[in-house]
Amino acid sequence: MHLNSPHHRIRNALFGLSVVGIGALALLDNLHVFGTGLLRTYWPLVFVVWGIGRLAWPRHVSSALFGVVLIAVGALMTAHNLGQVDVDVRQWWPVFVILGGVAIALRGVFPKACGGRHRRFETSTMEHTDLVDVDARFSAVKLRNDSPAFKGGRISAAFGGVELDLREAAMAGPEAILTIDGKFSGIELRVPRHWQVSVQMSSTLGGVEDKTVSPPSPEQRLVLRGETVFGGVEIKN
Repeated sequence: MHLNSPHHRIRNALFGLSVVGIGALALLDNLHVFGTGLLRTYWPLVFVVWGIGRLAWPRHVSSALFGVVLIAVGALMTAHNLGQVDVDVRQWWPVFVILGGVAIALRGVFPKACGGRHRRFETSTMEHTDLVDVDARFSAVKLRNDSPAFKGGRISAAFGGVELDLREAAMAGPEAILTIDGKFSGIELRVPRHWQVSVQMSSTLGGVEDKTVSPPSPEQRLVLRGETVFGGVEIKN
């Protein structure tokens, strides 16, 4: 999705309104305007708002499925907080693992339905800056960088995807540091064959996979720092 497209702006607006709503509930709680804790009761509605955004503009089949899950989780948790249903969400967490597997399977079985539409929402850009600064929320970003003095930078992704191609870039010094913060996202890096990759990241229910071929006499090193949560990072040549 292009960063200036109407869909992207509306999604950002929904995300911003969710943050405003949480802040308003917290403020009303602190002022004791109501007798019940509004934030403690209604905060799961944030998942409902996110789910509506995923359903309104689904990038692929699994994206729509994820939107349905978000709405269901938010509605059940809110109903539980209101005392309408007796559901212990902690007992049902394996359902999310199952649905995640279903979403992955759909991408494999229906690659055209999942991938063909997804490409329309990508932002493809060529940059020449020494430091990359990528922010992908509910979107896919495809970036190439050919800086002659690459120093690293940062990648932040939430419910999105990032492809960063550095094969045409070069380092001015012996080391470049790239900080990654990925949540429910997939990040793919492509690096030159003469770069050595040093992974110094932590992962929670995710993983970092280095598929590069280590150079025989490495003189330059790309250091990856940060964390990934419910997602993955893949490095290739």
